[in-house]
Amino acid sequence: MQFIKNLFYIFIDNFNYYGILLLLFLAVMALVFAVAFLFTNIRNETDTRLGKLLGKQNKPGDAKSPLSFLNRKEESLAVKVSKPIHKLSSLHEREGRQKLRLKLVKAGYRSDMAIYNYLAIKVFLPLAFIGLYLLTRMYYKFASEAILSIALLVALGYYTPNLWVWLMTKARQERIFKGLPDALDIMVVCVESGLGLDMTFKRVGEEIRPICKDLSEEFELTNLEIRAGKSRDEAFKNVVLRTGSPELNNLMTVLTQTSKFGTSLASALRVHADSMRVKRRQIAEETAAKAAVKLIFPLVLFIFPAILVVLVGPGVIQIVKVLFPALRGG
Repeated sequence: MQFIKNLFYIFIDNFNYYGILLLLFLAVMALVFAVAFLFTNIRNETDTRLGKLLGKQNKPGDAKSPLSFLNRKEESLAVKVSKPIHKLSSLHEREGRQKLRLKLVKAGYRSDMAIYNYLAIKVFLPLAFIGLYLLTRMYYKFASEAILSIALLVALGYYTPNLWVWLMTKARQERIFKGLPDALDIMVVCVESGLGLDMTFKRVGEEIRPICKDLSEEFELTNLEIRAGKSRDEAFKNVVLRTGSPELNNLMTVLTQTSKFGTSLASALRVHADSMRVKRRQIAEETAAKAAVKLIFPLVLFIFPAILVVLVGPGVIQIVKVLFPALRGG
């Protein structure tokens, strides 16, 4: 009995230490169970198809029965995590969902799971930031200022995916802008060799892939939309919506006007390619001209102080050693 009392008193005296160990143990257990649950729920599609070929029938209440797929909705871990955001936002509405999906498509994320992964990250990052912050504050007193820090971390975690998507969109538009003049040259060659506009898009999409994969995908998608029955004007508008690139907007406008007025497509594309190269050269010259101004700040803050110390330092040392003692002696 005395031994149990001693253990109890030891536990009370070191409550913070054992409490942290208990929390870490529970966190590790939760992580292990989550990983085990995730891997045990992965369905083997090969076994399913082999079972169907061998004549194995599923149970009537099974989710894989032939008639239950109409009412069944596949839910991954990202879907389950992102459900709170669905309730708080307007994503259950079709308009809000389409806007967010278009935003992700502009950044290059075309997968059906992209929207769920995006929302899951919006849920996970604030919780991860708060968890790390509380873990660092465990050995200190929880002050009232910590509430403001937690609020800032929640805002940071919630808006970090927005910043990432915006950066990816800008990078994708930059890649499209750099690869577009080469794509226009290939289009001119294809049109002058006798190919139609639809086959030109298909050929350019195949040839431009090593240079710019994003532009290649857009040309191939445009060709597929036209082959599926959409009008060229609608397919051209969809290209602009998927990229948000002003340069592609100008190209699609040129193609639309050329088809409407019956002018030479090769000449229009050649002129547009020349104007694109001139614009790219002007942007390069503008960037080179800005370099001198941008170098002022590192020069003043880092290079000039070091040069000043190297040049003036020996003279200052001699003045301190020779002149100051002479002045004091006089």
